[in-house]
Amino acid sequence: VEGNNANADDAIMLDKDGFVSETNATNIFIVKKGRVLTPHADYCLPGITRATVMDLVVKEQFILEERRISLSEVHTADEVWTTGTMGELSPVVKVDGRTIGNGKVGPITRKLQAVYKKLTEESGVPIQNYL
Repeated sequence: VEGNNANADDAIMLDKDGFVSETNATNIFIVKKGRVLTPHADYCLPGITRATVMDLVVKEQFILEERRISLSEVHTADEVWTTGTMGELSPVVKVDGRTIGNGKVGPITRKLQAVYKKLTEESGVPIQNYL
């Protein structure tokens, strides 16, 4: 309801204890001081794209922490992105009217977008007659 009232593209959902769990349509990741953080899958869908991106974070030698994340950590994150089947790895530059980082897509987000794109181009199964 709050997301709709704010005319937002997506809304961050909280778990029963008030920690970030996911958005209403995607999984969420944040970057703080070079570390990539994502909530445990206790209160979110453990999505395939989420798992793929988590694997890529480790392969690219970034530090991955799966843990509870407060909403204030999201507000003060250096970078934020969401993952999902349709949007793949989508940057977020504003949350609750607050600019994330410098308001531009961050370097870790860009790097992971590039390696995700490469992975899907090299390992995906072509769909015949797809235009």
